[in-house]
Amino acid sequence: MKLRMVAHVRLRLIQGVVLVLPLLITVWLLSLLFDVINRSVTPLVRSLLEWAGMPGLERSLAQLGVPLLSLLLTVAFIYLLGLIGGNLAGRRLLVLVESWILRIPLVKGIYGSMRQLLDAFSASGSRAFSKVVLVQYPRVGLWTLGFVTAQAEHVIEQGSPAEVAVVPVFLPTTPNPTSGWLVLVPTSELRVVDISIEDAVKLIVSGGIVGPADLGSLLRAWPGPETPASLPG
Repeated sequence: MKLRMVAHVRLRLIQGVVLVLPLLITVWLLSLLFDVINRSVTPLVRSLLEWAGMPGLERSLAQLGVPLLSLLLTVAFIYLLGLIGGNLAGRRLLVLVESWILRIPLVKGIYGSMRQLLDAFSASGSRAFSKVVLVQYPRVGLWTLGFVTAQAEHVIEQGSPAEVAVVPVFLPTTPNPTSGWLVLVPTSELRVVDISIEDAVKLIVSGGIVGPADLGSLLRAWPGPETPASLPG
C-alpha cells in the first residue's frame, strides 16, 4: 500500500512539474527581458519625462508606471521595426544598416553568425534549412535530429579511391536549438524526416514531448543514387 502511494505521489509530482515548468521558464525569460529593458530603457524614459517637466515622478505609482511605459515603448519600437521590414523601402534601409553593422570587426562575427542561424529557423528566411534529417550520432544505433544547412553535396576521399558525398548537418541541442554543432554526414547515412522546420524545432525544444506519434513513418531515403542504409527500428 505504501509503495503504491509513493508511486502515485511521484507520478503526480512529475506530471505537475511537466505542466508547471514551461510556465516557469516563460516567466523567467520574460522577467529577464523586463530587467534588461528596465536597466537600459527606463533611465532614458525617466530623463525624457523629467526634461518635459512631468510632475510626480518621485511617487510610488510613477516608480511602477515608468518601467511599464518603457516596456510598452520597447514593444512598440520592435513592432515598428517589423512594420518597416515588411515593405521594400524598409527592407532596403535595414539592409543598409546591417551592412554598416557587419563592417565592425568584433560585432561582425557575432551578429552575422547569430543572424544567419536565427534566419535559418524561420521558414520564410532566405537561409532556411533545406531538410530535417535523422543521423546516427553520437554512435551507430542512436539517432539524432538535425537540419541540412546546404543542399550542395561535397565530395570527400576516405583514404581510398572511393569518394563519398557528404552534406553539412546542424545538430541542435535540447531545449535550446540555437546551440549545437556541425557535422559532415554521408548522404547514404541520412534519413529525411517529412516534417516542417517548425515542427522539428518544437520536437527538439520539448525534449520529444511535442511531436508526431510515429516518427518512423515519416522517414524517407535521401534522394540520389546512393544505396540507403537500413532504417531504424
